[in-house]
Amino acid sequence: MVRNALTCPKFAWIIMLGLGGIDLVRGFVHTVLLEYAAINIFVLDFSGGVDNQMFLLGIFGISNYLTGILYILIGLKARALVPIILPIIPALYFLGNAIITRVATPTAHLGGGPYMLIYFALCIMTFLAILVVNVTKRTENK
Repeated sequence: MVRNALTCPKFAWIIMLGLGGIDLVRGFVHTVLLEYAAINIFVLDFSGGVDNQMFLLGIFGISNYLTGILYILIGLKARALVPIILPIIPALYFLGNAIITRVATPTAHLGGGPYMLIYFALCIMTFLAILVVNVTKRTENK
C-alpha cells in the first residue's frame, strides 16, 4: 500500500452506500415517476419540445441508476476508492454545470437543486472528515 494513501474509515464507505441509494431513488424518480417529476419537481415549460425535455430527463434517470449501483459497489468492494470519488462527484457536477450554462439557460424550476446541494455538501464534508481522520492517525503514529 502506498504510504501516503488515504485510508477509508467505516463512516465514509457507509455514506458512499447511502449516496448510491439516493442515486437509485433519483433514477426511479427520473424514469418511473418521470411525468410527475417533470411537472411537480423540475417544473418543465411544456409550451414546446415536451417530448425532447421528457426524454432527456428520463435519460438522466438512467445514468442515476448507473451511478447508484457504482457507488454501492465502491462502498462494498472498492473502499479505497471512496476518498478519491467523494470530491470528484461535486467537482464534476459543478464543472459540467459551468460548461452547460455557457450554451443553455434553464427556465425550469429545478426543484431538485436544493437536494443536490445537500448531496454535494455531504460528499465534501465526508471527504474533509476522511482527511481529518487520516491526519489524526498519522499524527498519533509519529
